[in-house]
Amino acid sequence: EYSARDLIEWKMGNCSTRQKPLACTLAKNKNRRIVCFKDYTFPPQFQDIDCTRLDKQISGPQYDAIKYAFKYLSENINEEIKKEYTLEDRIIFNKKMNFIKPLQNILLLALILLILTCMVTSWIRGSFFSELFFVIFPVFLLNFLLAFASERLFGIKIMRKRLNTKIESVVISWNVINAHNGVFAVHEPERWEGDKDSRRKIPESLTLWKRE
Repeated sequence: EYSARDLIEWKMGNCSTRQKPLACTLAKNKNRRIVCFKDYTFPPQFQDIDCTRLDKQISGPQYDAIKYAFKYLSENINEEIKKEYTLEDRIIFNKKMNFIKPLQNILLLALILLILTCMVTSWIRGSFFSELFFVIFPVFLLNFLLAFASERLFGIKIMRKRLNTKIESVVISWNVINAHNGVFAVHEPERWEGDKDSRRKIPESLTLWKRE
């Protein structure tokens, strides 16, 4: 799990010298979990803000004003996320995810155990244990269908787009109001970044940048 500081370091390594975030916060679900699985019915929230670089570049009253304003922005976005999670289609989706995700993990574990059993049995017998293939394939297929269903069949893309549109509206208004401070904020949804050798999944983030 990445921290806001990890994201800053990642961006610093992948941006030019002048393009480094002054502050950053990541959206995380720190609420209760079902056994050892995340509870999707609780909205992720922007809570821990890393202002290390902001503190180094700006000081005095302006630093306090920018830090307070950025925190206020994160709180406004949190409210939009909470509202989104009260909508009927989102509630239904999250309840389905609370069932699907644990099931996917259980099936994945079962698949690994079956493959290991097949390998050991084949080694003992000196020939491929083909009978287990008829068990392994349905488990693999079911896991694949669950992953496909969770992303394609429950309208998650529409819900994400709806929420991101609301958040962008909040960020744009904030940027206009705080233009005199020489900074602007950027909201980025959860995504993959980097090349093939260093590709990693980056959580939803809110970053603060200095205007050039």
